[in-house]
Amino acid sequence: MVRKGQRTGLTPSRVMASVTVGLEEFIERQGGHSGEVLARAGLQPGLYRQPNRPIALRNYCRSMHEAARSTGNEHFGLSFGEQFAPEGLGLYGYGAITAPDLRTAIGNMERFFQVFQDNSVLKFSRQDGLCALEYQLLDGDIPDRRQDAELTIGMINNVLKRALGQGCTPEAVHFQHPALVQHGPHRDAFRCEVRFNQPSNCILLRESCLDQPMPDADAMLHNVALGTLQDLLGQAVRPLSLTQRARNAVMERLPQGEAGLDEVARALSRRSLQRQLADEGTSFAVLVEDVRQTLAEHYLRHERLSVSDVAWRLGYSEVSAFSRAFVRWKDLSPSAWAQQAAHP
Repeated sequence: MVRKGQRTGLTPSRVMASVTVGLEEFIERQGGHSGEVLARAGLQPGLYRQPNRPIALRNYCRSMHEAARSTGNEHFGLSFGEQFAPEGLGLYGYGAITAPDLRTAIGNMERFFQVFQDNSVLKFSRQDGLCALEYQLLDGDIPDRRQDAELTIGMINNVLKRALGQGCTPEAVHFQHPALVQHGPHRDAFRCEVRFNQPSNCILLRESCLDQPMPDADAMLHNVALGTLQDLLGQAVRPLSLTQRARNAVMERLPQGEAGLDEVARALSRRSLQRQLADEGTSFAVLVEDVRQTLAEHYLRHERLSVSDVAWRLGYSEVSAFSRAFVRWKDLSPSAWAQQAAHP
C-alpha cells in the first residue's frame, strides 16, 4: 500500500557492495543472525563477492539498524566501522591508502566519494590550523542515519589512523544526531572529544598532519585505482528529485523548528518550491507530514526514544500535538505502537 504523498518509481541511492565485506561474519560474532538481518533489510547474502556492484543505500543503512536489533548492540554501526579495514572499501579504499601522503589520500576520498556512494557528500575544508572532513546524506528517502553516520566516520578515521598511527587521535568528532544514554563507546572508539547535536557529521584533525606519508603508498596501484575511479565517476551522477532533496532539508531542520516552506525553499535555492513540488505530484504540507510519520516510525522502532523525545525531534511544540498526529496515522498511540513494533 502506498500512503498519501509517498513516491514510487524513484531510483534509489546506491553504495558500493564493498561496504558489506565482513558484515555477515561480524553480525554472527556479535551474537546476531546474519541471514535474518539481511533479509529484513532487503539485502542478499554474499554481496561482498562483487565489491564494485552498487546496492541500495537505504537497504544498507537499514541493515545497520536490523543488526543492532539482532545483536543487542545499539552501537553496531560504530563497532563495525571501528574494525573495518580501508582495504575493505575496494577501489575507493585503495585510492586512499596507496596515495603518497595523507593530503592526497583525503583529496581522493573527497573527489571520488560519489563513485563510492551517490547522493551523499564528503567535504574537506581547512581553517585556523584545523582540517574537517564532513559527511552528509542528501537523500530524504533514507530516515535511518545514526548508525550510518557513526559507521562512515569510523571508516574515515581508519584511513587517518593508517597514516598517523594508532596512537594519534582526531582533535574532535561531531555527529548531527543526539547522544544515546550510553555514549561512552564513542569516546573509546575515537579517543577524543565527541560532540552530538552538531551541524554536521565531522572528523577534525590538525592541518600539520596532512603531509604525513601513507605507509602503504604504491604509485602503480594508486594510478590503477584512480584511473578506474575516474572512469566510473562519469557514471556516478544520479541526481535526486526535488522531492527527495526537500525531504532531506525538512529532516535536518525539524528539530530546530525551522522546517517551514520559506526556510526549506531558501535552503534549496528555490523561489517557487510549492509549485515545483506540485509538478512532482506532491505538496509541501503532504511532504512534511510524510517525513514526520516516517521518522516517527523509525525513532520508535529503532532508536527506543521516549514519546517526548520523538515529538521534539519532529518539531512539535507539544507532545499532545504529536500524539494526536500519530493516532491519526496509525490508529494507535505512539507508546502502544512502539510496544507492538517491538514484538512483531
